[in-house]
Amino acid sequence: MSDHVLSKAAIERIKKIHSASALYNEKAGKEHNQRLLELIRHHVEEIKELNDANDRHFLVETGDLAVLCFELMLEHQESIDDIMLKCFDRYDKKLASLLNEEAR
Repeated sequence: MSDHVLSKAAIERIKKIHSASALYNEKAGKEHNQRLLELIRHHVEEIKELNDANDRHFLVETGDLAVLCFELMLEHQESIDDIMLKCFDRYDKKLASLLNEEAR
């Protein structure tokens, strides 16, 4: 796909983060994929708690969650742009379908 969701600079920063976190988890004796999933779960809980408390810091934690999700894509040698563009198409179709059903 030729479209880009994130800039080249952003992708490079995420790749650098991913490399550092993979190295850290390797040195800590943790399987990186599993650790990413644990951190994703933790961030979802933290986002909910902060949002429920009307603490706008939940938005920063949501950004952290996005980085972790991008890392998971890289962990599995997938293009962030390709995955996100596929997801945008899926959401467009699903929401259009749901709205169409609702209009009936």
